[in-house]
Amino acid sequence: MNRKPSAAARPSPLVPRPSPDTICAVATPPGTGSIAVIRVSGDRTLAILDRFFPDHLPSGQRSHTVQLNWFTSPTREPVDQVLVTVFRAPRSYTGEEMAEISCHGGAVAADTILKLLIHAGCRTANPGEFTRRAVLAGKMSLSQAEAVADMAEARSEAAFRAALGRYRGRLSNLVAGIIEDTRELLAGIEYKLGFEEHDACGTVPVPRIRRIAARLSKVVASAEAGRFLVEGANVAIIGRPNAGKSSLFNRLIEAERAITSPIPGTTRDRVDSTTMLAGIPVKFVDTAGLTVRAKARLNRLAHVQTMKAVEQADVIIALFDGSRPVGPSDLTVVSAVRGRSAICVLNKTDLPRRFNHSFARKCPTRLVPVSCRTGAGIDQLRTRLAGILRAGPGPQLVVNRRQIAALSAARDALVRAGSTRTLETAALETKSAIDMLSQVDTPATSNDLLDRIFARFCVGK
Repeated sequence: MNRKPSAAARPSPLVPRPSPDTICAVATPPGTGSIAVIRVSGDRTLAILDRFFPDHLPSGQRSHTVQLNWFTSPTREPVDQVLVTVFRAPRSYTGEEMAEISCHGGAVAADTILKLLIHAGCRTANPGEFTRRAVLAGKMSLSQAEAVADMAEARSEAAFRAALGRYRGRLSNLVAGIIEDTRELLAGIEYKLGFEEHDACGTVPVPRIRRIAARLSKVVASAEAGRFLVEGANVAIIGRPNAGKSSLFNRLIEAERAITSPIPGTTRDRVDSTTMLAGIPVKFVDTAGLTVRAKARLNRLAHVQTMKAVEQADVIIALFDGSRPVGPSDLTVVSAVRGRSAICVLNKTDLPRRFNHSFARKCPTRLVPVSCRTGAGIDQLRTRLAGILRAGPGPQLVVNRRQIAALSAARDALVRAGSTRTLETAALETKSAIDMLSQVDTPATSNDLLDRIFARFCVGK
């Protein structure tokens, strides 16, 4: 599983080195199972384990070998028959002396072994600490480490494949190549500065800067398009009271989650459910009906919740009732989706149409006709929504928000560098772009950043 790190994966000398503590944790999920795996890592790993395997010392094992052994208590009482796998530094996941103990499943054996290891001098690992040590030891880049968590949390094959690509170094290698090109660009600018201190205007290498900025723009666009594979998408369904929002919600999730009724105002609070669409986890949110003016306190609270769902949505489904004439509430719905990614849907097409044809021109998108009662048009709506959310027909660069922010900031710095007329400003902005690109994989001195990233990891990862 270990790879030779790319240039982008090498840790900054300013990053604190791993703690000398020897850590341990159960790496498998809690509960009943065939086996449980306990990880141990640190300089004293083998010395501590030798205390529990007096007949076959783990310190005598060769690296990457497995041995069947009895784990015994300090009083030589057998605890469990286990498999001990030894990984010698630096050829381990963390780069340190490391071992994995595979014991029988269930809580008793693993908990007993863990308590004995802690009593012997190990410390319980923090969330993601094994992978954090791997990053600090230069065994993997920061983006590869984040991919480890994304693979564990992947809810679709597409999401897993995307994370696997980053774990194999796709993002690291891409960013390393752009950094190299940008550093060559900076060297050229600084070379010119050395000769043109008094006449620096008009000598900025604009075409070359713009080529790198355009390359980064494509990377950012691809990353943003594929973001939903990693994070999932929020889709809010809004409309006037009794437009059929709850019925559409139930159709889209293929379950009877929301209460439906011909009485307007049945839904007062947000109801949500997550389902898979085109390999993307989509959380559909059913909302209370939008009206021109909510007078009652309960209606005002429902209106606030609906607008909050609109703000949090990646895509909005604006639902209109085709069996009723257009009313002021429909204008409120159109106003709520203006400037947002939205799909306009005309419901109740199985009934006589009374919806104003001219109103369709006010909608930001072409109306998708559906009938929530018969199911007509629902598949077409799913296809339209999938087209908005899907990363695209080809392989995409799927990254998280932190990485997108760093890539976007680097692109913006290069755009500013290409817009200036002075070499000094171009040099400063190019340096800024390099700094932002470096943050994708080398978080120089930021322990806070590392803490935020690895807090989402499981203990044992």
